[in-house]
Amino acid sequence: MRWERVIKLIEERPGIAPADLAACLGVSGRTVRSDVQRANERLTGIAHIEHRRGGGYTLTVEDGDRLAALWASSHARNAKTVPSSPRERISYLVNDLVQRTTWVTLDELASTLFVSRGSLSADIQRVEEILDRFDLSIERRPRYGMRVVGSELNKRFCLAASVMDGELPMPERAVVGAQDSKGDVSWLRALGVRREALERVEQSVKKVLDAADFHINVLVYHNLITHIAIALLRIEGGSYVPFEGETLANIISTREFQIAREIAEEIESRLEIELPDAEIAYIAIHLAGKQTAFLSDQASKDVEDTGGLVISDEIWSVVTEMLDRIWDVFRFDFRSDLELRMNLARHIVPLSVRLRYHMDLKNPLLADITTRYPLAWSMALEVSDVFKGAYGTVPSHDEMGYIALAFALALERSRGAAPRKNLLVVCASGAGSARLLEHRCRREFGEFIDTVISCDVMHVADMDFTDIDYVFTTVPLPVSVPVPVRQVTFFFDSAEGERMRDFLRNGPSDDRVLGAFSPTLFFSHLTCASKHEVLGFLCERAEAVRGDVSGLLPLVLKREEAAPTSYGNGVAMPHPLEAVSDDTFVTVGLLDEPVVWDERGTEVRAVFLISFSRSGGAELDAFFNSLADFFVDDAALAKLVDEQRWETLVDLLTQLNE
Repeated sequence: MRWERVIKLIEERPGIAPADLAACLGVSGRTVRSDVQRANERLTGIAHIEHRRGGGYTLTVEDGDRLAALWASSHARNAKTVPSSPRERISYLVNDLVQRTTWVTLDELASTLFVSRGSLSADIQRVEEILDRFDLSIERRPRYGMRVVGSELNKRFCLAASVMDGELPMPERAVVGAQDSKGDVSWLRALGVRREALERVEQSVKKVLDAADFHINVLVYHNLITHIAIALLRIEGGSYVPFEGETLANIISTREFQIAREIAEEIESRLEIELPDAEIAYIAIHLAGKQTAFLSDQASKDVEDTGGLVISDEIWSVVTEMLDRIWDVFRFDFRSDLELRMNLARHIVPLSVRLRYHMDLKNPLLADITTRYPLAWSMALEVSDVFKGAYGTVPSHDEMGYIALAFALALERSRGAAPRKNLLVVCASGAGSARLLEHRCRREFGEFIDTVISCDVMHVADMDFTDIDYVFTTVPLPVSVPVPVRQVTFFFDSAEGERMRDFLRNGPSDDRVLGAFSPTLFFSHLTCASKHEVLGFLCERAEAVRGDVSGLLPLVLKREEAAPTSYGNGVAMPHPLEAVSDDTFVTVGLLDEPVVWDERGTEVRAVFLISFSRSGGAELDAFFNSLADFFVDDAALAKLVDEQRWETLVDLLTQLNE
């Protein structure tokens, strides 16, 4: 902690001048005075620091034994906080380097972390990748060392991201609390404000937002508290955000700034700290970046009634480009879907603020969204580069999860009522039980069913299947029938009921999926050394085998430039930037050794190159839903990659659908 460094420096250099002490610590003179006061509070009854007029600081020891015990305790505590794994060291280094205002050498950092220069050099490379996401970089100078350079705003966003991601506590900062982001604001860790100060910040924010009837969800609330706490920490060190001129004037004119000013006044009264207009503007942009999309009808009305939502021509153009892209690639025509347009536009209003200022909104539903709505998720990823063109950056996966929800809602509406089916239900134990199953099917699936005929298993061969769409049976049939058969349990549970509804809505899933695969487009034991080599091979073979597609590789590469298509479990699903084939087909490539797929270092061994049908629509929706189940089945994927046989792929897809 910094107050400990103050004591150590004064103890080692008696009479050190305030300016020299400030330079050693990399803080302002005012901060030095605050640190000395805090150190004296900690040293009560042990020692005290004096500043002699015309001289420097000196340490007068009153109880040497207790001072020695204090240093022993400090050493033991610090030893416990030294990070041990590369991931922990990287987090520590990001936080340490961003907060420093002075130079530090590689040797000094290696000594602090008890690692070799070689290990630390590798960690620093990863640190630079993280800093780059916030437009920060490391400046190096011979004999001086290194330091982080970039705007104060970006440094704060970097620190906040590290804290909210639950990484290591910031170096030399006291732990504020141990709860996670699902609890109250005490989950914020390692901030340089005292616990009581953090509580006063929360009280100030809550009081003002309640009085103004300004609604933000719990995640955004925690985000706001985090950023204000970090702002106070940075101000204490003499670092302020540089808003000025037209930018500051534009922010001051907003309603969010007026609310931010009230929050600042509350904080000033409770903590006796003055916040200039630029710091108030900093709070305001977090309020302006609140999440408003996909709220309840009343919550959405509350937001609009406040006057906090204005959909500009720029936002409308972004939405139009997104929907045009969805049509080009997936052949879903949402261009006239006003409800989807409004949902997207309403969300992009605050999202545009977050993108401009490199803010991020966590999405606790992300894992569920990617697995339950695979087509909607793919659509969201597809339009990610639209944001890059409009705002200069691609949203995080957390942010794209909210966009995927909008597409999921639109897809649900587009499905509408499925054509009603005629069923034959078959039981082994006689017509009575078959009739009972018939009534059960009518009650559970009435919206999908027109007529239901029942019989026992012995009379199946005598049935006329002219008007029958599907057979539901509780036992294996002794004869072959000309329509799809679905074997069910007599007392099917909710999960099986949902599978049966999907069967009635979309047809047999094995037909939807297996029909897109071909043994002539299945390639095993590939020895490609790079992503580009894999894609080049698969595109070339697809064009040669199919004969009805061309120019695949440039379209696939352009799509990958927008957003990589790796799933994160060894699987990638590349596809062209637009629909180019008459039907949907998949080219499979299985590698003996993984290749790196994206800048995050994601490794891939199973590549499913998909060419979407120009007709798209409901057929593609059903295909995605079925194939996505396979992509998230780790055991099935491991078996496929291990055996690398066409027969294995067919068996796995068939078993999964059954």
